[in-house]
Amino acid sequence: MKISKIVKLRLICDQTDKDGNPVDYKTVCKILFDLQRQTRELKNKTIQLCWEWHQFSSDYYKKHEIYPKDKEILDYTLSGYIDSKLKLDNDLYSGNCSTTIRMACKEFNNAKLEILKGQKSMISYKQNQPLEIHNKAISLEYSENHEWFVSLALLKTAAFQKHHFANSKIRFKVIVKDNSTKTILERCFDKLYHIAASELIYSQKNKAWFLNLTYSFEASNETRLDAEKILGIDLGVACPVCASVYGSKERLKIASDEIEAFRRKTEQRKIALLRQGKYCGDGRIGHGRKKRVQPVDNIGNAIARFRDTVNHKYSRAVVDFAVKMNCGVIQMENLTSITENANRFLKNWTYYDLQTKIKNKAQEAGIKVILINPKYTSQRCSKCGYIDSENRKTQAQFICLKCGFTENADYNASQNIALKDIEKIIQQTKSESANDK
Repeated sequence: MKISKIVKLRLICDQTDKDGNPVDYKTVCKILFDLQRQTRELKNKTIQLCWEWHQFSSDYYKKHEIYPKDKEILDYTLSGYIDSKLKLDNDLYSGNCSTTIRMACKEFNNAKLEILKGQKSMISYKQNQPLEIHNKAISLEYSENHEWFVSLALLKTAAFQKHHFANSKIRFKVIVKDNSTKTILERCFDKLYHIAASELIYSQKNKAWFLNLTYSFEASNETRLDAEKILGIDLGVACPVCASVYGSKERLKIASDEIEAFRRKTEQRKIALLRQGKYCGDGRIGHGRKKRVQPVDNIGNAIARFRDTVNHKYSRAVVDFAVKMNCGVIQMENLTSITENANRFLKNWTYYDLQTKIKNKAQEAGIKVILINPKYTSQRCSKCGYIDSENRKTQAQFICLKCGFTENADYNASQNIALKDIEKIIQQTKSESANDK
């Protein structure tokens, strides 16, 4: 199984001209900002052509009762046709241009149904677009001084020649912040990891360019986990994570104490800062509302960092527990409706991010991840199978009205989720109950 990951690399311009003189950083930035503008225009034109093709396909279907095949009508795939139409209108390196168009086409196709239903506006790309980088446009270098560099093909040949640079790629020094980043770069350089299409982005906060380098590798499956053994994970409000194997009393339970303590701390700090904004110092007066509430925005960034850190920690604990229990499968709820009964802070909690991190770490360990419909898993008795909304007396307590089974509600839910084909089991139980009535 192939795993894809991203490492964020801070870059420092290290470009020289044909005479070996350093190229001014502002000159390189001007080029990159112009490419950002061209990327934005390219993506928006791509969306427009995708929409025109959709309208043509709809009209074609009305006449012929069959949808047209792009290769038969356009002589290309749709993205290939758009590439042939637009590639001459910009200075983007050809591989990057093609990658950008494919990404925009994919985003349009993913959003098309919601757009047609009126649930989403037509895609429109704004400023500060990432520059899509084809994998063949990326070259890693390692110097004798033990420093890392990356060269990126960003401009087509004709555009590059205008600048009289030393080579056909723009060169950057990579800031290696830790041993983990160093190891990733070494494995990419040695081709143990495969470099995939990546993104060059500009951070307004740091006033610097970053490369989101995507790399992939084959997952290790040396642990030989039991493919029939399932770890059920219940994600919730009172208890962020509760995991167990069906029939086992051993469980992984992560309480919400850490999140709740952070919530109280940040909300109190936010209220205090908003009050201070009324009588803030000269440094924040006279610069408008944005400057006055800047400390509050900084708290928002701190919350985002906290979420990311905690979700990494929780996801690692889940996968480590799965390996300990010899589980080849992780089954968890697809909690699209987690915010319905949550308080304001927990509504903003990134459960999707937590699930994604669990999935990524699980795949790396050779564990399969299955998302199930959580309906009735919290109401079902994991001992006798009886389903009733009154079984869950409180957020924490489960008492079966039929057999009297008493257990922690989160653990009971995780036991249900740990069952193979739990959705079919619940559906059959509900059907039998309806027939009995």
